[in-house]
Amino acid sequence: MTIAEHYNEAAARLLPHMAADLAVDPTITDANHIDEIVFRRSEYLGGMAVAILAMINQQD
Repeated sequence: MTIAEHYNEAAARLLPHMAADLAVDPTITDANHIDEIVFRRSEYLGGMAVAILAMINQQD
């Protein structure tokens, strides 16, 4: 499972009402790429993405 798949699942579980705004291509394998993509959408969403990625990193 790629980091993007983990990220998309976590985003959908934690923030179901914002899952579509936070979702990224599931084939992405670099957390920094996820952050860049979501941050371009908005700084607010980018902050959420960083927090979600940090939670995933702690679980591993």
